[in-house]
Amino acid sequence: MTASDDTGPAAGLRPADLLDRCAFPPAGTPVDCAVSGGPDSMALLVLALDAGLEVTAWHVDHGLRPTSADEGAWVVRTATDRGATARSVVAQVEPGSNLEERARDARRAVLPPGVLTGHTADDQAETVLLNLLRGAGVPGAAGIGAPQRRPLLALRRHETSALCTAVGLQPVCDPMNNDPRFVRNRLRHEVLPLLAEISGRDPVPLLARPAARAGEAAGLLAGLVADVAPTDVRSLSDLSDDLVRLALRSWLTDRDDGRSPDAASVERVLDVVRGRVRATAVVGGYRVTRSAGRLAPERRKGRARAVDPSASATSDGYTAGRLLVSEEDLQARIRALGEEITADYAGRAPLLVGVLKGAFMFMSDLARAIDLPVEFDFMAVSSYGHSTRSSGVVRIVKDLDLDLAGRDVILVEDIVDSGLTLNYLRRNLLARNPASLEVCALLVRENHRVDGAVLRYEGFRVPGDFLVGYGLDVNERFRNLPDIRVVVSEPDDGESG
Repeated sequence: MTASDDTGPAAGLRPADLLDRCAFPPAGTPVDCAVSGGPDSMALLVLALDAGLEVTAWHVDHGLRPTSADEGAWVVRTATDRGATARSVVAQVEPGSNLEERARDARRAVLPPGVLTGHTADDQAETVLLNLLRGAGVPGAAGIGAPQRRPLLALRRHETSALCTAVGLQPVCDPMNNDPRFVRNRLRHEVLPLLAEISGRDPVPLLARPAARAGEAAGLLAGLVADVAPTDVRSLSDLSDDLVRLALRSWLTDRDDGRSPDAASVERVLDVVRGRVRATAVVGGYRVTRSAGRLAPERRKGRARAVDPSASATSDGYTAGRLLVSEEDLQARIRALGEEITADYAGRAPLLVGVLKGAFMFMSDLARAIDLPVEFDFMAVSSYGHSTRSSGVVRIVKDLDLDLAGRDVILVEDIVDSGLTLNYLRRNLLARNPASLEVCALLVRENHRVDGAVLRYEGFRVPGDFLVGYGLDVNERFRNLPDIRVVVSEPDDGESG
């Protein structure tokens, strides 16, 4: 059996066959269960009821599929028929960037505290890999946060599917679980099967079982700073950076529902503690500020707004359709980038080189977010011609006016698409002997893997759709939109830049 093998136990599987491997509370305990309608959450519902618990099933409708309301009604009906109380709530999420994160935030806002979820050993293995890729360290190796709310972590995904079949349930199939835009899906469908093929073993237990030991190790490390108040900067002044990192990691984990922060976020908050910067953004949508000797977390308020299709801007046959990145999210991320650059270039005056025309709005707002003396220059290049796709040929339309020799240069890009233009510009600028050269890009295609040594500052990962707004255009139109939108219809020719 490989990691993607969904063949499970025989159709005669009973809940009692799996219950001894589940971590449910005693019979009679009232519990809330998150039930999306998929096989894992439906198995959670069946097993919780068979364990004698007083179950309230919660279904959250994000409105991402036309069938979502019908799916919610089916979950409520099924849960009620089986003896549970059922609740269905709507938490609308617009398609666009950071979809998984925004959907998770929306669910958290409407689900009750302590709600149980149907995560399995397969989810645990995927989370361990995700956390390692994020640089989450030992706590990340512990996998899914708040394991006390995940009673099915010892079960496999094929077992939850087999249980649903055995009890006559046909779970909902969510097409997003197969969408390669999401890193977790690529780990599930590509990386884990490849690891199974290479090793000749099922990698899920090899990743999931040690997660419990990593959790114990993380607990021991957290004990070293259990009496430290991480929000009181003065209490951290006499501690080593290593101990402060431990305290901050534990604090940030608690703030993000048990999800261990990445190492880069911890380092940025450490810079706030040590007074090197006044505030910073943290992966997960937080901004941490320092005021009157205390750290204060602020949840990012900007959220993608719904778009009325009838109000979409149209020009020359092109339509600027659904919202991808809102104005609020753009400005919040740009402020965070400005703070990072301010910290990294303290005591220096960087030269910002903007790539015309797409980057002019981004560069203007970015410059105002940098609390340093900065200078500006611009280049204009083209790799699109009269098309919405890159031609593969880069040409310089306007060169720089200033000498780069000995300067700290930040190349400001609107979007990194194929990487062709970026690589060409880096080679061209490095030949002019700057003291340093870094790249700051507002948007980066999700499927484009940019070396961190090449792309130092990154705004948002975006899908492969043709985008307009906030400097991006079609036939010079839509640049003045305050947000980023997807072109939903287009003619056979046109110009982008």
